[in-house]
Amino acid sequence: MARNLWDAFCGTVSRGPERVAISQGSVHFTYEQWMRRALQFADRYAREGVGYGDRVLAGVVNDPDMAAAIVGAWAVGGIVSIIDASSPASHLAHAVDKVSPSLLLHDASVAPAYRPSNLPILATSDVATEVAAGVERLERRAPSLPTDPASIVFTSGSTGRPKGVTQSHGNLFRGCATVAGYLGLRDDDRILCPVPWSFDYGYGQLLSCLLRGVPLVLPVKPNPFSVCEAITMHRPSVLAGVPSLYTYLVRGVSPIRQTDGSSIRLLTNSGGRIPGPVLAEIRQVFSAARVSLNYGLTETYRSCTLAPELVDAKADSIGKPIPGVDIVVVREDGSLAETGEEGELVHRGDFICLGYWGDAEATQRAVRPDPLAPPGCPNPPRALYTGDFGYRDADGFLHYRCRRDAQLKSMGVRVSPLEVEELLYESGLVREVAVFGVPHEMLGDEIWAVVVPIDDRAGLKESLVAHARKTLSAYMLPRRFVYKEALPRTATQKVDYPALRSEAIASTQRPAPAAATQP
Repeated sequence: MARNLWDAFCGTVSRGPERVAISQGSVHFTYEQWMRRALQFADRYAREGVGYGDRVLAGVVNDPDMAAAIVGAWAVGGIVSIIDASSPASHLAHAVDKVSPSLLLHDASVAPAYRPSNLPILATSDVATEVAAGVERLERRAPSLPTDPASIVFTSGSTGRPKGVTQSHGNLFRGCATVAGYLGLRDDDRILCPVPWSFDYGYGQLLSCLLRGVPLVLPVKPNPFSVCEAITMHRPSVLAGVPSLYTYLVRGVSPIRQTDGSSIRLLTNSGGRIPGPVLAEIRQVFSAARVSLNYGLTETYRSCTLAPELVDAKADSIGKPIPGVDIVVVREDGSLAETGEEGELVHRGDFICLGYWGDAEATQRAVRPDPLAPPGCPNPPRALYTGDFGYRDADGFLHYRCRRDAQLKSMGVRVSPLEVEELLYESGLVREVAVFGVPHEMLGDEIWAVVVPIDDRAGLKESLVAHARKTLSAYMLPRRFVYKEALPRTATQKVDYPALRSEAIASTQRPAPAAATQP
């Protein structure tokens, strides 16, 4: 294995410098061009005083210049700290406070929302395009080892302040190789990546390109129309998506059904479960493609996968652990749950993050001694307590139920919001739905459903309520339906449940309108 990600990238370049690495619209960026541009960033970083262990905080967008900026940080032994370019000022200020970066980097098209006066701020377009320092000189500045931190990826902050998930060079290298292996990625593949690199799943696609030599295709804009244009223009063989993308491709107004998607042989998904009806439509649209469903966290790179041949039989499962990983289900007291019994999913084995940068308390809550470590082990291996609840079925497949803080108890019965959402999707009347609970003095959790209707047909709302009453038990039935044109989303395109819940609670606390007086 290469000593660090810079060494690994140099190896990828040497195997085919003239190959196109990244295509975006009419722009084609070869591996040699990527190397030269990365060296230009490295030279500028060095002149700004960035060296071994220093952090470069980057407001990341998906484009070739940003890809070079990320790799350039590794060339000088630095650590790239990744946050979405559209992050609000409060999130950016929090990231600056946590990682104490040597400089703040942003794309020329997206100015940072927060500009600290004591921190150098650099736009990617400001980095000179002259020939930069040679690789030999930079090698002496890049002493990073496999165990050293390589990147800090800030979570979206939808469940609180963003946390800086820190991964080592070795973890990222091994994780990338493992995923490429079980997916069966080939030298002639091209991955269409509409997922932001600020989201760990999108970052993983970038790593496949720079470490495994699998070229990337980037949409010009992050929307389903641009995805369809990229399919037509570049003929990718792999589409890496998230549930919201797939939903809007087949249930929005995109021209996906008029787009020739025959070049795509593999669809991959992470970041949540694709609703069953949406998955069925996706498979009809991409009839020649296999589907790989995946589960993981920013903290673990990847944890589970469901093999394409099992999608029909086990579509409600997150699959089985990937090579090098084991997942156990534990009760609140730390003991192992029985088959079919719900508990917290705990990731054991490889790919566990180093922790959260600048947050020892959060690290200790999530990264703990392996629950299966032998008693008396002098240095027990670490495990990642995911905060996700689920169970293992009789066939050994894992099932995700909900996040710890999303569990509902309605009328004294535990309810999975995901299960309610799935049953509402089956109505065929909704494009998107988000289910959550609001505290209620009699019900415990009053279940709310925020719905994006599939169209504006007459009687749709009444039909949806009738479907819910027919298919849902009384304790699962949403007591309130709220209709919106779109659901709020985090920077990683996940539904922003805390925002919806806060809005719902605020609406219940507003004073009732004054009664009309009689004339």
